[in-house]
This record gives sequence, C-alpha cells and structure tokens, in this order.
Amino acid sequence: NAGAFIEGSKQMPPGRVLKLAVVDALYLAGERKRVTFLGYLEEDAAFVVTDASGGVLSKHPIFETRKEEENEVDEDESPQVTFWAKGPLAGAGGGSSIHDDDVLVVDRVPFHFGSSAPFRVEIETEDMSDPESYEFDPFSGYHLEKLGQEE
Repeated sequence: NAGAFIEGSKQMPPGRVLKLAVVDALYLAGERKRVTFLGYLEEDAAFVVTDASGGVLSKHPIFETRKEEENEVDEDESPQVTFWAKGPLAGAGGGSSIHDDDVLVVDRVPFHFGSSAPFRVEIETEDMSDPESYEFDPFSGYHLEKLGQEE
C-alpha cells in the first residue's frame, strides 16, 4: 500500500505539468531572446518547448515513472490536449470572438521574449468526466483561470 502511494506521488496532475511547461517556455524565450513554442507530444504524453526550427529545448512528461524500455505511452493512457489561440473579442461589451473554436485550434503556442498572445488549453484524460480547460496570459506568465471551476 505504501509503495502505491510513493509511486503515485511521482506523478503530477496534467494541469500542473502544463503550468510548469508554460513558465519554462516563457523563461526560455526571454533567456534566448528568440521565439519558443509550446506543444504536446501525444506519443510521449509530454509537453515540449521547442525553438523555431523544431529543436527540443525542454520536455515535461506527464508520466515520470514510465519504464525505460517503454518508448511510448499507451494511446488510452495519454491525455488528449488541444491548444486554442484566443480570438479578438467582438461586441460593445467585448463578448465572445467572432471566430469559431475550430478555426482557433493550433498545434503549438508561440512565446516571444517581449510579448505573446493569450491562449487556452483543454486536457482530457480517460478518467475525467469533463475535460479541464485552462486560460493563460503568457505575457505575464500567469495562469488566468481554470475555466468552469472556482479555484
């Protein structure tokens, strides 16, 4: 029983791993004075920070305790991650965007060393009834809110 507790403590929730990857991407963009990109590798169940040419600068796996001989995570285990750009708001009150969500889906999110646009990430795992949705403002490096739930 204690062994299961120790093994479980080595795995962070996907949302926390995402937050660490966002901070890392922001830091690396500032340190290198070049654009960095945050993406997700489903086959490794890992958030990756890359440079403009696709070179991996850092990798943030969701499952830290995988066996070394396993190169890939089982498709059923790997969380489904979707990135959305935040569209410009429309209307007198600055309501929702005029763009549909399917147009705003991106494979990776850019981080510039001076400024970046806000974005949204949705993480869905097989044991979740509803996906978790996070909104970020990378210019300040802060997680704005976990959508749909009070924190």
